[in-house]
Amino acid sequence: MLEQAYVKTEQGRAEIKARALPLSRSLRNLLLVIDDSKSAQQWLGLVQGITAADIDFLVDQGLIAPSARVSSAAGAAATPAAPLPAVVPSLDYQSLYAYLTAAAREHLGLIKGYRWVLDVERCGDLQALTQLALRFVEEVRQAQGEAVARKVRQSMGL
Repeated sequence: MLEQAYVKTEQGRAEIKARALPLSRSLRNLLLVIDDSKSAQQWLGLVQGITAADIDFLVDQGLIAPSARVSSAAGAAATPAAPLPAVVPSLDYQSLYAYLTAAAREHLGLIKGYRWVLDVERCGDLQALTQLALRFVEEVRQAQGEAVARKVRQSMGL
């Protein structure tokens, strides 16, 4: 199960917008960023406070479903090479910080962008900023589509 890649269902996308279920912050973050680019095991390493039971819960609730596409990194997740996170941005903390603060207003508008800048300000280290960057990519995907989100992700080196 942990080698499997998952995608959000329509019900999962609706939950992101409606916030109807009482999900913990870490579980909501996982729902926000999960896609089939990584296996469940890799997402567990990226989102703090998540367990395999949380993946099961999201599946049981119909918020995520197994992807038809096999995760290219699923095999790599099975062999523990290093305890480093699976996503390491090519930008350092200062560069990622500067990119996120500039891109937030550009891609999400003035008000929503301002809120994102405040979230960026709260990130104290590269790991927290990287997790926020993954959420930012998902927000851009929802607001402007897959093509723009892909460009943003590449710009941050994720």
